[in-house]
Amino acid sequence: MIMKKDILHILICVALPAALASCSQFQEENFFEESAALRVEHNSAKLQDILVDAPNGWVMQYYTGDGVSVFEGFNLFAKFEKSGKVTMAGDHRFLRDGKAGTYTEATSLYELIREDGLVLAFNTWNDVLTPFVDPVAFWAAPENLYKDGAGMAGDQNLVVKSMKADEIICRGERYNAEVRLVKADRDWQTYIADTKAMKEQITSEKINSYYIITDKETKFCVGLRDGRYRISERIKNPLKVDSLSCCFTPTGFRNERVDTLGGHLFHEFKMNEDGSALVNEDGTVRIIATWDTYLAETEEIMWMDGTTVTGDLKASYDQLMAALEAADKVYAPRIGIGRSQIATGDNSVSGLVIEWYTNKRKTKQSLTRGGLTMKRSVPSMGQMTIAYAEDATTDNDMKTLKASVLALVRSFAETLAGTYQMAANSNFVPTEVQLQSVDSENSICLFFDN
Repeated sequence: MIMKKDILHILICVALPAALASCSQFQEENFFEESAALRVEHNSAKLQDILVDAPNGWVMQYYTGDGVSVFEGFNLFAKFEKSGKVTMAGDHRFLRDGKAGTYTEATSLYELIREDGLVLAFNTWNDVLTPFVDPVAFWAAPENLYKDGAGMAGDQNLVVKSMKADEIICRGERYNAEVRLVKADRDWQTYIADTKAMKEQITSEKINSYYIITDKETKFCVGLRDGRYRISERIKNPLKVDSLSCCFTPTGFRNERVDTLGGHLFHEFKMNEDGSALVNEDGTVRIIATWDTYLAETEEIMWMDGTTVTGDLKASYDQLMAALEAADKVYAPRIGIGRSQIATGDNSVSGLVIEWYTNKRKTKQSLTRGGLTMKRSVPSMGQMTIAYAEDATTDNDMKTLKASVLALVRSFAETLAGTYQMAANSNFVPTEVQLQSVDSENSICLFFDN
C-alpha cells in the first residue's frame, strides 16, 4: 500500500529533474543572448578601445548629402582620446578664416551615444568638420541659411554600421552618406602628400576623361580630377550619366558607394604593379585615361626625336633637317606636331610644325614657328591617324622658308601620313609617345617639352 509520504516522494523525484532542466535552460539563454541594451554597451566599450588604439589616428573618408551630393569626398583625419577629446585635421577647400586648402588641426569633443544602435557623435564645434554641418554655408550664402538650413548636408552624428580593428563604416544620421574610417598607416601630412602625388600621377588639368573597361564593355568617366566623376557611354554629349563622389588615396581612389559595370562590382581602385591601370578589388574593372584622344586633339606641340625615326620616314626626316640647317637665318630647327602659334593672332596652323630661330642667340624674340595643316584622329583605342592633303595650307611663317625647303616639308608630311599604333610612357599623363606605323616600318618618338 502506497502511503502519502511515498506519493510525495515520487512527485518530488519526477518534478525535480524537470525543474532543474528548466533552470538550466533559462541560465543558458541568458548566458548566450544579451539584451539589446547590454549588447550596445559592450559594442560601445569595444569601439572606444578601437578608436583609441591607433598610433597615427584615423583617415576619415567623409561624404556629404543624401546620395545626390554635389561635392567630392574629403579626407579628414582624427585621433581619439579616452577622455572624450578628438584632434581632427584636413586641408579641404571649405576651411574658414583664410585657411582653405591649408593643413589645419583642431580639437573638440566626441561621444559614443547609445541609441537603437551605436552613434559616434562629434558634439562640439570643430573647425575641420563642422563647416560641412553648419546650416550657414559661407561659401554659398554668407551669413544666411543655405538650402533651408541643410548647409552642405553633412553629418556630425555617425551611426556605426560595422567595426573592425582597422576599419569603421558609418552612415550620417541625418543625410545617410557613408563615412569610412580607416586606420592611418602614416602620419597625416605624409598621407596628404602621398595622396596628392597619386592624384597628380593619374589626373591632370589637361586630361580629365578616362576609359573604364571590363571584359564585356568599355565606357567613359569624366571629371575624376574633381573628385566627382560621371560614367557615360561617350565622352561628349553622353547618352547615360551616373555620378560618383570619391576620395583620393595614396594608392588610387575610393568611391562613396559600390557600383557595377558589365556585371562587375567596384568600390575602390588601386594602381596595379606596373602602373598601367587603376584596377578594382578583383581586377575585373580597369581605368586608364583617354590619353590617345588627348594626343590626337591637343594643340600642345609634341616634338620629334630624330634619333628614333625609322623606315622611309628617316630618310625624309634627315633630308628635311639638312635643308633647314643649311637655310639662311635658320638656327636650331626642330619638327613637331601641334599648333604653330606662339603668340596671339591668326598666324597659326594645326598640324606639322617647324620651329627655328632667326639668330644664333636663340632668344624668345627670334623664335619662329611655321605650320602645315595635318589632321589627327583616333580610329580605335591606342591608335592615331595622321592625314595629309596635297592642298594643305601653310601659315605665313612657313611661307618664309625657301620654296625648295617648303617642298621638302610637304614631302615629309606625305611620308608621315598614316595610321600608327601608340605606346605612351604613361596611360594617365603621358609626356612621351612612340608611334609605330601599322602598315610600314615607319616609327618615331614624340615628346612634350618639360
